[in-house]
Amino acid sequence: MNILEIFGLNIKKYRMLHELSQEEFAFRLSLNTSNINRIENGKQFVTVETLQDIVNILDIPPSKLFETGHNNIKQNKRRTYKDKLINYVATQTEEDSKFFFEYLKLYAKHKIKNAKTKNN
Repeated sequence: MNILEIFGLNIKKYRMLHELSQEEFAFRLSLNTSNINRIENGKQFVTVETLQDIVNILDIPPSKLFETGHNNIKQNKRRTYKDKLINYVATQTEEDSKFFFEYLKLYAKHKIKNAKTKNN
């Protein structure tokens, strides 16, 4: 993974943590959504001025946008799946997110029930 990809993934992560759509984020940066898409996909970098605006909007130090995570591969995989799950749900409607949440609760309940059955 190159530095542009790392930078883009971190922007996307922090943008989503702030519950900002690409459209809202682009508006706040005076960019268009295609710029945001290219930045988040590691295809385009930003000016120093835009970088300053990004860290101000996301309320993070610039260094956070270049972090690659921990060296523990298993821990990184777990984070990756959690990030994928968060990113997926963040792009869904409120109704779909509620359905997905209820489904996960049922799955967890079923898993616990099966674990208890195996232990008996």
